Amino acid sequence: MLDLLRLFGQVVEEQSFTVVARKLGISQPAVSNQMRALEEKLGVKLLYRKGKGFALTPEGETVHRHALHLIDAWTELMREIGSSEKVMNGKVHIGASHIPGEYLLPIYIASFRKLYPEITFKLSIGDSLEMADKVLAQEVDFAVVGATFDTEKLTSEFWLKDELGFVVSNDYTINPKQSIDIKTLKQNPMIVRETGSGHRRALEEALVKHGLYLHDFNIVLEVGSTETVKNAVRAGIGYSFLSKHALESGDRHGLLWTKVEDFCIERGFYLLSRRNKPLTAIADVCYRYLADQKSEVGGQRPEAR
Repeated sequence: MLDLLRLFGQVVEEQSFTVVARKLGISQPAVSNQMRALEEKLGVKLLYRKGKGFALTPEGETVHRHALHLIDAWTELMREIGSSEKVMNGKVHIGASHIPGEYLLPIYIASFRKLYPEITFKLSIGDSLEMADKVLAQEVDFAVVGATFDTEKLTSEFWLKDELGFVVSNDYTINPKQSIDIKTLKQNPMIVRETGSGHRRALEEALVKHGLYLHDFNIVLEVGSTETVKNAVRAGIGYSFLSKHALESGDRHGLLWTKVEDFCIERGFYLLSRRNKPLTAIADVCYRYLADQKSEVGGQRPEAR
């Protein structure tokens, strides 16, 4: 019964059987059949046709209100007994932007699974804006991103500090060992991340502090991932700015990383979740574990083995 109420809540929130079916990976008729089954169990009509969509009947509004309370109460119950070994299994789905998803979370997940080996994970990686949308749509339990999204429905909690530095290939014409001024780079070919990434947002905010804008620079390549940035820089296409974490794994072959004089690019990584929507017991344990690891750049990471 709780599963039917949960599905009913999703249908009401999305205002679409089709959208809910797609997110759950089932057919639209299956969702319709489940809604009819719920109506039969309760003995009342919950929805009625209204134009191309539907609306709640008075009974449907009552059921929806109580369904939300029941689901929240059940989630809270599972949270309170979360320390019980019998519920510490299942899958946690984490969304992540590229730097935390590719370079940080695998290490923390490995450490976490030493404590809870029965918990498995799914890790979805994309830009920060995409991951915020996934949290909002409940396609992931929570996310780790390089930008804040504090809205009516989303809340961000600081996790780790990051720093972006100037990166060129070993044989590039710019010598990173000499003093570099940001204004002298304007005519040199530049590689940037795509719009929507926390990486790009941090760069743009740092430039504004110096009275500069991204369109003032000679952008020759815009890419969708950090690995592509690194490979493009190695190939000699241009320079870029990269997270220190992206090069801490020892993958500095062909790259030189340094700071630009009086040009500091700092940002945070944030744990992103739905506001006032409790996580499942196992997702909450994982979230809390990550939240307890807060540190500055270069802080101690957990051992993966």
